[in-house]
Amino acid sequence: MEIVPIAEESLGVRSMALFARTRDLAILLDPGMSLSPNRFGLPPHPRELNRVRVLRGVLERYAEEAGYVFISHYHRDHFTVPYASEYMGTSEDSYRKIYTGKVILMKSPNDINWSQRRRYYGLRKAIEGLAKEIIYVDGKELTIGSTRLIASPSLPHGEEGSKTGRVVALTIDDGDSKLTFMPDVEGPVAQSAVDYIMTMRPQVLIVGGPPLYLSKKGFGEDYVGKAIDNLVSIIRAGFLKKLIIAHHTLRELNWRDALRALFSEALRSGVEVLTYAGLLGRDDELLEAMRKDLYRNEPPEGTNGRKLRRAR
Repeated sequence: MEIVPIAEESLGVRSMALFARTRDLAILLDPGMSLSPNRFGLPPHPRELNRVRVLRGVLERYAEEAGYVFISHYHRDHFTVPYASEYMGTSEDSYRKIYTGKVILMKSPNDINWSQRRRYYGLRKAIEGLAKEIIYVDGKELTIGSTRLIASPSLPHGEEGSKTGRVVALTIDDGDSKLTFMPDVEGPVAQSAVDYIMTMRPQVLIVGGPPLYLSKKGFGEDYVGKAIDNLVSIIRAGFLKKLIIAHHTLRELNWRDALRALFSEALRSGVEVLTYAGLLGRDDELLEAMRKDLYRNEPPEGTNGRKLRRAR
């Protein structure tokens, strides 16, 4: 199985966009990206705006090869919106490049909150005449040639009862290797998400880790500790070869220190812990987490030609 990271925090934008190819199919997973409009009281730095444009181009190139598109949920950094946005790198036609002629495997709208449901309806309306087929995949299994796609039941976006919504994970099994792609479970912290991983027993797990950057908003030591304990349990189960920590966790510069117990257990168990950038053989570029430093060290020109005030 070929796995190609496209966009994610370690590559400079909010995303978990990924391309995967087996003998039988090529699929885009969560083909979206965005920038935080306000971090440290600052808008995106020009380096971030350039990066989202560059990675949007990469995503659109891989869309030409994909016959399938998977959408885990309807936060805007996980699907391509049907309108132009500087912070998402989209033009008016970007969504057509992603969805036209594709089989869309998407989360059902039945159990999501109003904000996600509204985005779902907008997306569904835009792609109904473009997509080859639209399938709600929650809890379903599809077989394409010798490749199995096994979607999880609807899972909480974080802990049980989370107000942030629901997500679906996807496992790709090509007979030789197995990948589980699990966005935005914030750890995982919910036992239902852990149970799905334990049932699938993938060699490669790509998981949205705990949101360390929100530690002052209720995601403190207990929350992070539970996420780490769950990941340690998964490592000790003995099936993982690679664990890719992604997304929310990498919005904090010191995330490796916060997860040092996880790294220690992975080292003892022979499990490689990576980021999207690491999978590509690159160093992490946590541009959002670096935003304050970017403004200090590379202050952009104001519209009147003067330097903007340095971030403090």
